[in-house]
Amino acid sequence: MTQIALPDKLKVSDPLEYLCRADEQGLLIAPDETFDTFSARIDKLIRELPENLPRGLPEVSAPVRDQAGKITEKIFGFRTDWLPAYYSTHETGHFSAGVSVILNDCLPLVYLSGAFLKGNRHRGYDAIETLAHESVHAARIAFPDRSIFLYDEYFPCQVHASRFRRLAGNSFRKWYIPALFFIGLTAAAVHPLFLTMPLAVMLTESVLLVRMRTAKEKLRSLGLQPGPVLLRLSDAEIGMLANGKLPSCLSDKTALRFRLFFRRFALDQR
Repeated sequence: MTQIALPDKLKVSDPLEYLCRADEQGLLIAPDETFDTFSARIDKLIRELPENLPRGLPEVSAPVRDQAGKITEKIFGFRTDWLPAYYSTHETGHFSAGVSVILNDCLPLVYLSGAFLKGNRHRGYDAIETLAHESVHAARIAFPDRSIFLYDEYFPCQVHASRFRRLAGNSFRKWYIPALFFIGLTAAAVHPLFLTMPLAVMLTESVLLVRMRTAKEKLRSLGLQPGPVLLRLSDAEIGMLANGKLPSCLSDKTALRFRLFFRRFALDQR
């Protein structure tokens, strides 16, 4: 684990460069944050995180951290090398490969199953992909729409090699979505009417994927890399793009997020 590298002087001399350096480290400005509220949140994170680290737990190994960072950097344009990550089955439970924990609304911690201490595979999950997955959650902790979570698992699941997880992983954002699917599928043996439950789930998830695809195409037409920019948009902003409208962060050339997106993720910079 490394320290966050953000020179304070940039806040005044070059706010955009400050945002870019923060963004590269997975410290993303949320859609409803001003520069002042964002920098205040980061100051609090830098100040309080060392005081809230767990004691006596083994840290996630450097090779796992490095490989997870390479995945998130390639797909989403950030590395969270500063993110505290530990092995602890007590924190994850026996049936989970990894979890993200948020302290004081802005301090992220990641726990991977202690089973990964014995090897990089556990119950079909990979330690590197699991850390990358939880790193994406940690990067979006300040985003709005937390009561909706339309795409809460979509972005983290894009780090997985499994095509099934990339396509279907978002359906696990709420426990009752897969429950409705499998209960309906099982109950259909009793009465075919129960098939409406899994069909409704499949239709809803398909619509969300189509809307995401439409938003990606819109971003490409604007000259932006879709994956990294979508990660940095709220569910509402993604919905606007899918409906053919531009949120202010993509239409107001003076907005900090607009300038951030085009400095870091213009297609001609790939």
